Amino acid sequence: MDTLVRDIYKMPAGQEFKGFFLVESVEIKKHRTGEPYLRLIISDKTGTLPVLWWKPPKDADLTIFKKGDIVFIEAYVELFQGNVQPKIKFMRHAEKTEFERGKFIKTSRFDVDEQFTKLLEIIETIQNPYLKKLLEIIFYDDKIASAFMKAPGGKFIHHASIGGLLEHTLGVVEICEVVAKRYKSIDRDLLITAAILHDIGKIDEYSMDVAIDRTDEGILLGHIFTGSELISKKIDEIEGFPKTLKIKLLHCILSHHGEYEFGSPKKPKTLEAVALHYADALDSKVKGYEEHIERELGEGKGWTKRHFAYEVPIYFDGEINYE
Repeated sequence: MDTLVRDIYKMPAGQEFKGFFLVESVEIKKHRTGEPYLRLIISDKTGTLPVLWWKPPKDADLTIFKKGDIVFIEAYVELFQGNVQPKIKFMRHAEKTEFERGKFIKTSRFDVDEQFTKLLEIIETIQNPYLKKLLEIIFYDDKIASAFMKAPGGKFIHHASIGGLLEHTLGVVEICEVVAKRYKSIDRDLLITAAILHDIGKIDEYSMDVAIDRTDEGILLGHIFTGSELISKKIDEIEGFPKTLKIKLLHCILSHHGEYEFGSPKKPKTLEAVALHYADALDSKVKGYEEHIERELGEGKGWTKRHFAYEVPIYFDGEINYE
């Protein structure tokens, strides 16, 4: 049986389990006797878990296990200071044909082709010819469109799935549509264009093999920079694109995280920018809660463990509805 991380947290001390897991981190430590052991953080799409290979074989080469490996583990549950910290009985590298990729990377519950068609339909509603041309140049580019349809919205906190970026983008667009109808002073075309493009840089920020991970480009530059750079280059291909419009659009992209400590080079200083920031925050946080509930509780109800990013446990007694 290929055990899920969330199920291990529910097991009593002494219960044995086995399964395939992603190595998030690994350290070679030493007992007081000088004998080596391994401390690992393992994961799957349902969560992360610290484990110890407390008594590896004396001839085992512990240096062969690296971050990013998929391993097969046989272990049993132990508690340390009240927390689950299993001990490994046996561990080896997994063959790619042995495990299901879906254990580590989810796919969006929404049909990606239908979602992308919906995005193209929204682009058709843009009245400003320059903004519409910009969106067409970007999303009718087969390479960009293909990457956008597959990309995740994040590694773990929200929309961490194949197609997650597209799902998140449409969520933000729908919220912005409501805001634009309520606040008539907002330039609807500018806001919707910014909503569609706000995370475009994530097509280069993440890689997906057996799990979602950040690329070197994503770590060193980040999606706000790479997205702004892509948009700026595409704008420069459009003859006569108004300079002020370019500045307003790029400001929305550069400020959509809202605060410097959250990675925004700028804070929102226009109506469209502040609307985008809160729409993005709303969609990402609600989805983040929803995904945490699904990871922790599965089909169950009650309290999750504390969410590492939102710093609270989450209560849920309903049913996740993806319609």
